[in-house]
Formats: sequence, structure tokens, C-alpha cells
Amino acid sequence: MDAWLDGETVAEESVTLHVNSVTAALGTAFFEAMRCYPVSRRGAAVFRFEAHYRRLVRSLSVVGARLPLTAEDLLSAVAEIVSANSAAGQACYIKVMVFWDTVLSGTSLVDLGEFTPRVAVFLRTTPDSFFHNCPRLRCRISSWRRMDDNAMPAQAKATANYYNARLGLTEALAAGYDNAIFLNGRGAVTEAAEANVFVVDRRAMTVATPSLDSGVLPGVIRDSVLEVLRGDARFQVCEERLHPMDLYAADEVFLTNTAQLVRQVSEIDGRQLATGPGTLAGDLRAELVDILFRPDRRPEWFAALPI
Repeated sequence: MDAWLDGETVAEESVTLHVNSVTAALGTAFFEAMRCYPVSRRGAAVFRFEAHYRRLVRSLSVVGARLPLTAEDLLSAVAEIVSANSAAGQACYIKVMVFWDTVLSGTSLVDLGEFTPRVAVFLRTTPDSFFHNCPRLRCRISSWRRMDDNAMPAQAKATANYYNARLGLTEALAAGYDNAIFLNGRGAVTEAAEANVFVVDRRAMTVATPSLDSGVLPGVIRDSVLEVLRGDARFQVCEERLHPMDLYAADEVFLTNTAQLVRQVSEIDGRQLATGPGTLAGDLRAELVDILFRPDRRPEWFAALPI
């Protein structure tokens, strides 16, 4: 596969880092993952591109750094890599990495604002079968707590933040589960490893997800699902503080992220949850997939790639 690096198309394997670079040695990098879909025989568009771009800029600002690309520059970079890999007619998963290859010389006390970061864009095509399946996951509540927002900003999409997720995921996999759900220091539900959490109560006809101040990443698919749900008069939609009891008492729990869209949770700590046909999560995934391949339904959510 080809990648885009600082304005040039290069072989993906040529994008490397010195082991003592700022990013490799200090765990300092930022990224965005977005999806691109065919919208015509020749054209393609990125889903919620503006939201991804804004979040990336905001993430970098935490360490006093700036993205060296405008929104138009980054969209053109995505277009170049889609074209280079002859992927305009396929659904694609796009990853944008912002990193520093400056090699440290004796001290790690560097000011990132003094260095211009590098930007790489990678692509993977997505098979059609992905959109016809709704994965079901067994989860456990992690013994590891979600990092405190005053220690590591949870709303920044920084690679360092994912070490926290990795600890919980490693524990969950060792216990025979597929993912972990984290609590914050106050015992409230935050998110799963690399995914936002939603809880469905069919009796009360409510759908709830942890509020951003619980310590969660403001997921783009999370926001998209919230908007779709708010158009459904059957359910009351809430962003609020949730607790383990809300997970255990739920009729359904599902996870959202760009990589997997909507995933149903079949079990939490041995407690079974509704999955399959007729569930809200199943319906939401089908609705979202329909929007992704019929952008005329939500044209404001799509940014056409420059041809």
C-alpha cells in the first residue's frame, strides 16, 4: 500500500521513526481515524470530515502544537492516497498520524511548539461483508480506572492515552472477554477500550451515554448516533453520569467508534444482554450503514474528495 507523507506519496513501509525520536521515546503523537465512501462511479467522500479535522486540531493544541495542514490540505491528502491506491470505488478506513521524528539529544525536556510535526496518511479498504455484520462482544468492567482528565486529557486523541485502554484490554482478554469497560476515579462509567458506550432501557424507553465530563473521547460516531437517536421520538436520549448498575440493569449495551461503527455487547461480567434482530443497536447499525452509502440522506455529513 502507498501512504501520504508531508505532501508526497510514498511506500507505506518507508514511513519509519528513529527509536529515540520524540514520538517513539516519549509516546507523543496524535491521530484521527475516519472513513471514506464511494458516492458515484468516480467520486468518493469522507464521513464527518470537518468533525475529525476540528478534533485533531484541538488535540494538538493541548501540547501547544499546531497542525501544519489546513482542512483543505488534509482533504486533498486523503484524495491523493485514495487515488494512489485505486480505492475510489471502495469503502476505506483512513488513518491520519501526526508525529515528531526529531531525535532527542540527552534531554526529553523539549518544547513541541518549536518543531513542525510530520503528517502521514494511511489507508485500508473495507470489505462489503463488514457492513452486513454486527459484531457481538463480551465485556467486563476493568479493574484499571480510566485516566483522570486532569492527568491526561481524555478528549484528546493522543496515542499515549491508549496505553490506559491497553491495560484494561489486556486484562479482559486474559479473562476470556473481548473488551473492557472503564470506570473513572469517582466510580462512574466512561468508555470501553477505543469505543464509546451506550445503555438502552426498553422499559423507560431511554438511551444513555456517559457525558463528556465523565472522561470520554468525544467520538464522531458517538455524536452521529446521538443525532440519529434524537430524531427518533420513541426514545429519550441522555448524556449523563452512569454507574455499573446501569450497565447490569440494561436491556442493551452497545459500543460505537469509527473502526467498527456499532457493536452489540452480549454480556457484561456474566450478565446477558439482548442482541440480534429487533434490538435498537441492530437497527442503529443498519440505519448508519444506509446513511453511509446514501449520502443524500445527510449531505452535511460528507466532504467530497477533490478529483
